[in-house]
Parts: sequence; C-alpha cells; structure tokens
Amino acid sequence: LQLNIQKTIIESHTIETPKASSFWRNDGAVTSSSSGMFTLGKGADLTQTSVQMSVSIRKDLSPKSDMETSKVRARYASAMVNTKIPSGIEKRMMRVTKKKPPKELTVQIFLDAADHSDDNQKSSKLKRKSKAALITQSFAPTSGSGRIFIGFRTSQTTGLGIHLAAPLVPTVEREAIDFVDPALRDFNSELLEVSGILMRLALENEMYRLGTNWNWKEEREAWEAQQEDRKKQQKAEEEEKKLETDDVESTKDSSDDKSSISSSLYSFATFMARGVTSTVKEAVKAVPELLGEDSETTELLNPIDDRPLSIAERDAIILMKAYCPRQSTPDALVGQCLAKGFGRCMASSSPPVLTVDGVARGVDSRLTNNGMEAFGIPHAVRRIMLENAREYHTVIANCPTMSIDDLIKAMKENILSEEMLVRLLKWYPKYARLNNPRRDKSLRLKEVIRYHKENYSKGGQSSDAEAEVHQLDSIFYFAPQRMSKKLPLPETVFPQSLVGSIGLRTLEDRHFTDWFQPLPFDIWTGFISEHTCMRNGNEKDDAMRILVLATLSKHFDSLESATAKSRFVELLPLTSPCLPFDITTSDVNLPASNTKTAVPNELYLPDTDLSAFSGLQTFYKASKRLKKEGVSDAFLLAMGVRKTIKIEFLFLHLDTLNWNENPKPLIKYLIDADLSQQDLLKLRSTRYLPAANDETSVYAPSQLYFKDKD
Repeated sequence: LQLNIQKTIIESHTIETPKASSFWRNDGAVTSSSSGMFTLGKGADLTQTSVQMSVSIRKDLSPKSDMETSKVRARYASAMVNTKIPSGIEKRMMRVTKKKPPKELTVQIFLDAADHSDDNQKSSKLKRKSKAALITQSFAPTSGSGRIFIGFRTSQTTGLGIHLAAPLVPTVEREAIDFVDPALRDFNSELLEVSGILMRLALENEMYRLGTNWNWKEEREAWEAQQEDRKKQQKAEEEEKKLETDDVESTKDSSDDKSSISSSLYSFATFMARGVTSTVKEAVKAVPELLGEDSETTELLNPIDDRPLSIAERDAIILMKAYCPRQSTPDALVGQCLAKGFGRCMASSSPPVLTVDGVARGVDSRLTNNGMEAFGIPHAVRRIMLENAREYHTVIANCPTMSIDDLIKAMKENILSEEMLVRLLKWYPKYARLNNPRRDKSLRLKEVIRYHKENYSKGGQSSDAEAEVHQLDSIFYFAPQRMSKKLPLPETVFPQSLVGSIGLRTLEDRHFTDWFQPLPFDIWTGFISEHTCMRNGNEKDDAMRILVLATLSKHFDSLESATAKSRFVELLPLTSPCLPFDITTSDVNLPASNTKTAVPNELYLPDTDLSAFSGLQTFYKASKRLKKEGVSDAFLLAMGVRKTIKIEFLFLHLDTLNWNENPKPLIKYLIDADLSQQDLLKLRSTRYLPAANDETSVYAPSQLYFKDKD
C-alpha cells in the first residue's frame, strides 16, 4: 500500500486585529478570554494560509495497481496564544495533569476553501467516493462536521464546518473535553472561548479580502450587457421563426451552482434559544404564498436573478457555510464556549456578509423581501446567497429584512425608468397584501418616487442630467375605463400609455386608494373647457372637438336632477367658439361644405325650421355631425344653442315682415316656438302689438285688452 500526501502553500498573510475607531467607541476587537486567562498574539502571531492538499493512494495492495489522486483546497488560521493562568487554577491543574500549564500555546482552525480550477472540480466530482477523496475531505470539513483535535482527533464536534486544533485537556478516555473538574473546566472553557475569537477574526479578515478583490460593479454590468445581447438574439430568432432551445446555459449553470453548494441548515448551540429552527420552517412555509395567483405575480414577488455565481461569491458562500451552526456533540458546552468568544470579539459589530454592493456589516445589509430587491435597495443580499447560507445571514450576521423604509430611502436616491415605475406600481399592491404597510409610510413612498418619461428611458438619446424628471406625487387620478383613450387629460392624471402598461385593475386596487382616484368628471370638464380644442376653434382640432362634445353630452344626459345639470353646464366653455357649424353654398363669401366653429348662443339646432326668415339674414346651424356622433339636442340647448329666432331679431324686422299690419303669423310662430323665460319676459315688456282702430302706435301685451265676444 502506497500513500502520498502533499501540501502546497498557495498564499499566506497576517490577520490584522481591528482597532477601535476612537477612544470613546467600543468597536475594536477583544482578543482575550473573559477572565484574561488567554490572550491572542498580534502581528506575525496571527496568520491565515491557503493550501492545496493532494493525496495519492494505490487502488489496491498490488504494487502494479494504479494510483488514484484527490485534491482539495483548504484554509487554516493559526494563532500564538499567551497564557496567564491564576495560581489557584494552576495548582489544581498540576494536581490532575502532573504538569504545569504552558506559558504559550498554539491554536489552529481548519476550514474549506473554494477551488476554481477545472481539473480539481472534475477530479472531485469523479472521485468523490474514492479512498483518496475520503482522506482529502477531512482537510475541508462540511457544515457542522468540524472536529476537535488535541494532538489527535476526538469524537467532539465544533458544531461548525471548522476543525479546531488546540491543547485542550481531555477526559481520561481521551475522547472528549474534560468539563467535570472545576479547574480543567475553567481552562478548557476559556481556551475554547479564545478559539472562538480566532474564528471571528479569521472570518472578518477573509470576508473583507473577498470584498476588496471583487469588482462587483464590473461583473454585474458585464452580465447585464450579456443578458441584453441574449434578449436581442432571442427576438431576432423569433422574428425569423427559428425555434432553438440552446440559449439556457447560463440558467443551468446558475441552478447547478446552487444545487452543488446548498445543503441542510441546522441550529447552533448558543443560538437555539433564538428560534433558528422555527425561522427556517417559516421561510419554507412562506414559499407557496410567494408563488402568487399567476405567473406575473410570482415573478414580481420573486425577481429573476439568473446571473451565475462569481468566484468571490463562491468563496463567500463556502466561508459563510462553515459558520452555519449545528449543535456540537456530544457536549453542547463546546459550541456555547466557541459562540461566546465569537460574539465577544467584536460585540458592537455584526459579522460581515457579501451583498450586491460588496462586503457590508450584517446590520447594514438587507435580506430580500417579496421582490423589493428589484428596486435598487443598497447592500441587498442575493437570494441565492441567502438560500446557501441562511442561518449565517439570519442568526450569525443578524441581517435585517428589507422594509418599506429601505425602499423609501432607495427611491430618494434613484430615478426610475418608466419600465421600473410600471414594475413598482404592479408590485406594490401584491407586497402590501402580504405586509400591510402603515398608511403614512405608503404615502411617504409615493412622495419620493421620481421617474423619467418614455422618450428618455427608452430612447437613450438624452443623458440623465438632461432628462426631464417627473414626480409621482403630482399624479392624483387615473382615467376611468369608460373614458376614451384619445381624450386629452390633465397633468395630474396618469398618461393612458402608462395605464395600459400598469393595468386599470391594478390602479383600482384598495392599497392605492390613498395614491390615486378615478378622475372625477367635473375636474376633467374644467380642464377640457380650457383646452385649445375648445377655446381656439382651430380646424385641425375638429375631430378632437367633436369627440369631447360627444363625451360631455353623454355625461350631461346621464345626470338626473336639474340642479346637477345646471352646475355641470356652468363648467362648460359657453362663451368660446367650441361648437362646429356647417356652411352651405348659399353663403357666397365662404367655401361650400366647410366647417367652422362659433359660440353656442350664435347657433341653431340642425333641425330648426327657419324658412320664414330666409333672405333676412344668414343663420348658422350646429353641424349635423354632432348628432351623428351622439351629441343630444338637450345638451346643445343647455349650452345656449337656439331652437327659435331671437326675440330681438323679430322686433328688429317687424316692418320688413309686415307683421305690424297682420300680426297673426307672428302670434302663430310665437305659440309654436319653444321660448325661454328670458324671451317670454321680453315679449311681455316690449311694444310690438297694434291696437284696434289705432294704426299709429304699437303696444305691449299688458297694455291691450281682448274684444268683447259681442
């Protein structure tokens, strides 16, 4: 049997101990145990080394058999520890161990490291169950499989994916740590505590090294550019009707990365009281709720993030998984002592995590929350990172979940494209159903949302500095479904193009009640009455003008009470040339079949019979197109369009019509005419009737009497 073990040092560096930022802030690292029995050294006494272990072994006992080789990359941290054992404990230890405690001792931790070479990855997959692989696996423990070494391996686990080598005092059987004898219990407990401090320092050092070496922005931009190219290619293929299914490699890579790194997550001894197990169960239970009632809801609550894991992210996942806790066995006190030192080392600073913006403290990072991560929340943790090391993020680093306050802060700092605005407005009601944000927070969110219009966000011809920025808080209404999409709208109303993208049903959601309301028709009437199509009488606005009049007429006819109709008419542009009229060939000064506009009280209904007055004056009637488009006579009359000749015109042409000599035709016309109250008042007070046997004067009706029947 032949066995070859080779260790190759890849890189080694000193672990720097974080110092307090100022003398009044307690944010530096603690490097000694609780009672000061053990203190970590500094400088060269604290080192971290990355190595590659290669193990070669013959497949069987025959000297002619082939050698199988397995390689693994691992990292270990080593610390020189100064001891200061109290005399009482030292005497009791000498009584038990028969020797003095050392003045200095060495503590080492071993954990897995990512191996990105193709040869090693293929070798590990093909020979994972080989004898050589079984040996190399011991150099890089998986989550929760770390062991305690006291010169030899013991049955005691650390509860982490980390091996610990330290001169702990074992039991007589030399299989476990002695926590029975009071003196040995103090010695071993504090040595484990200082080992936990070393674990924390190694974690801090390695995570920030990853953050320094990872150009996250460049990688993300490269991936986004790659995605855009892929979308264009797919669109071109669809246009050419070519069905190809090869364009899914990156997604497969992403899923392979996740499945190869993900594993079970369990609780850590000192954190069990914080409900680690229940937290995991709640997360799993919440998944069906996030799926949503349709594919769009599912995607909004679970944004697609198919970017493959980068090298730095792989390294970070393996490092964080090493610190994902399980209960140490057989003695849970080991895990508790390690956790005590880990927490005491930097009590005022949460452990670091890798976010989309680089490395950040756990308390400064944010975990995904029902799709909120799609809107540029700073220091967001990718979902794939969270799923691969959930307990590290939720328990060890204590990362908070994204909240509406984080979204408000992000919206203050960013300006959305129209595409992202549409996504936000589609997403918010679905998020609100799950989280029920406070009303004041919801209103505050609307206040800070800004966006570029479509010509900037999609055209790409103007820079952000030149682009016009719009405030969502300036929009109060959306056009109801019954309103034509061709009609002009006030600036306080959602553009119809946006409504089409967002969906009217979404804007009508109860969670948008404080944001938007259906546009009241009176407000739109006041706006359209001042619009150029109703004020200037331009010929180019004829089609829009008739559409507006048809809409106004339909609303007028739907009103039931006379008071409501009267108030509505007051909003109309009664003194503007807003009504079209047809010009006939009898008007010699105007082209035939032309259309112009006039003030309502200057026009007559299209069906009015004015033949009795022909030759006296040109009369203009409202265009017949109005009736064809649904504009009612009642609406036109309410606007001031006339059904009868003006009383003033009758009085002016009494002599021309010879009605002074024979008033019977005049009386008959007045009886048949639909006169207004104002016209009737003028008829009562104006002198226009002759008296019997008196042809020299005319009289008002109130000045005359009926003849006796006799």
